[in-house]
Amino acid sequence: MSLTRGAEAMVNGGSTRVLLLEDSAIDADLIVHHLRKLPGKLLIKRVARRGEYERAIAADRYNIVLSDYSLGDFDGLEALDIAKARAPLTPFIFISGVLGEQFATEALRAGATDYVTKRDIERVTAVVGRALKEADERRAHQRAVQALRESEARFRVTADSTPALIWSVGIDGRIDFANTRFESEHGLAREKLLDQGWLSIIAEEDQAEFARAFETAFTQRDAFRREVRVRDRLGLTRWLRCEANPRIDDSGNFLGYTGCGVDITDSKLAREQLEELVQRRTRELREKDEALRQSQKMELIGQLTGGIAHDFNNMLAGIMGSAELLKRRLRDGRYGECDRYIEALLASANRAASLTHRLLAFSRRQTLDISSIDTNATIRSLHDLLARTLGAEITLDLQLSPELWLAASDAHQLESALLNLAINARDAMPEGGRLTIATRNLPATEGVADGTGGEVGGHVELRVSDTGVGMTRETRERAFEPFYTTKPIGQGTGLGLSMIYGFVTQTGGTVRIESCPGEGTSVILQLPRGDHLDEGQKASVVRQVDPPTSRRTILIVEDEPIVRVLLVDYLQELGYDVIEASDAQSAMPVIESPRSVDLLLTDVGLPGVNGRQLADMARQHRPTLPILFATGYAQGADSKTGFLGPGMDMVGKPFALDVLGRKLGEILS
Repeated sequence: MSLTRGAEAMVNGGSTRVLLLEDSAIDADLIVHHLRKLPGKLLIKRVARRGEYERAIAADRYNIVLSDYSLGDFDGLEALDIAKARAPLTPFIFISGVLGEQFATEALRAGATDYVTKRDIERVTAVVGRALKEADERRAHQRAVQALRESEARFRVTADSTPALIWSVGIDGRIDFANTRFESEHGLAREKLLDQGWLSIIAEEDQAEFARAFETAFTQRDAFRREVRVRDRLGLTRWLRCEANPRIDDSGNFLGYTGCGVDITDSKLAREQLEELVQRRTRELREKDEALRQSQKMELIGQLTGGIAHDFNNMLAGIMGSAELLKRRLRDGRYGECDRYIEALLASANRAASLTHRLLAFSRRQTLDISSIDTNATIRSLHDLLARTLGAEITLDLQLSPELWLAASDAHQLESALLNLAINARDAMPEGGRLTIATRNLPATEGVADGTGGEVGGHVELRVSDTGVGMTRETRERAFEPFYTTKPIGQGTGLGLSMIYGFVTQTGGTVRIESCPGEGTSVILQLPRGDHLDEGQKASVVRQVDPPTSRRTILIVEDEPIVRVLLVDYLQELGYDVIEASDAQSAMPVIESPRSVDLLLTDVGLPGVNGRQLADMARQHRPTLPILFATGYAQGADSKTGFLGPGMDMVGKPFALDVLGRKLGEILS
């Protein structure tokens, strides 16, 4: 006979208690003899009468009851009823010599486990073993069912106590479990929840997206993660973080999903408040940063205006003093002393003009005459001037690339920049040293020094290096600021490098400084590459002003009365007929009239209609009229390129009158 492991453990792990109800001692011994064949230890208690049987089954627990049918004071069916009442799960087997087929069927219907006839007594071992096995299996099943009930009860208590929505769905996607939080927190009864799901508590605007996302995860058997807005039982909006994972059995079969919904309203609001706080703090920092930049800007403007006022006051003192003394000498008839005051007056005026040019260069608003120039030729033409400026103690070394490209720049501004750099180098080498001016081609693939990338055609690099005292980091970072200087008072305006910076960047190039204390300084200018050498760059000859060969009429439009008077007197002195106007409104009637006008000389910065607009209006009536613009600065007039049309030219203020005279002669010739 074979036993299950559970039955064998039950039998072998302890004594198997057998209650034997048999009034025949011989039959009892025979039954016990066969029972001893079972494995394990048997404890067999034999009783014969009703009273003994009732006391025995009431006092102890037995693994099995074996009973004869015919007994002295009661029968086997009565014994079965007593066993069913006292120990309903204990197997009950009849062993009888008179047991017929009819009685056996009746006994089984009454609840007996099995039966054995005494003539087949050897079967008792197998029947009892099978009964014990089945009883063990029933007990194991009962224990499993009870454990499952207890587990479900514990799970429900835990789920209902958890501050979250706990739910599960089956393979059909319908909810088969939900904790009581759905009803207590959101007013959704369990019956309605199991029937309709909990989509109804989700905010209407989130329902479609939530259902679509869950359907996708469900179809693909993926984990589900979503944040969604829901309504609580008071109708208030709350935020839930829903998470669910698929349930898979040991065979890999999909059983559904188990998930939870955690209220994250407070944390989400806190996160939003934190984000808002960060944004507000960021705005505050930006505002403070902007205020700091504005403060620094105002400090720079104050420094700028203070420097301008200081320098202009010095120049005005020279102009006003010279003019006053000149007036006295003329009044007293002391004409021989007038020249010195006139020279002083002109010198102060030229210094003022130079200062305004530097300011315009720094602001990148000066009028530039950009053309393709030979940088090497420009440097060579300045060699003698630079050598005299540096002095005998400083060696001038030119390292010029023989195949240097042309550069798109303003030749006069470049000369001024080189001279300024030479003066700075000289002051940085009080004990003497070497000044090196080097040029080279910078292909477009290398880009420009500021990392913005070179334009098509590359750049021309001009490097001015000295062996002087060098600069500290602070000095290097402030070197391009206007009026910033490390020189003693009276030895520098602080506009030299700022002028160079403005001029170079206005032409589309870059400028930077490389320097360390004790290791000298290099100023690197990178100028856009030019295309071809202009005729005006090949030769420059200063000519005398020739009077017009025939009577010519010039229309002057200038809003500054003093300047207009000077221009009229000068041009009349040259032999021109002059018509004057203070603005475009007074000039247009002359242009529209049949009067002869050979050239329009106009300021650019006129009130109302500016000089460039006036030129366009004049060309509508006189398409071939030559036009000469005079400008100190005007928006859009910072470069001839793009500003001047055919038959137009420009002269920058302040200008020497003879420069104006030569320009007029060139245009009208």
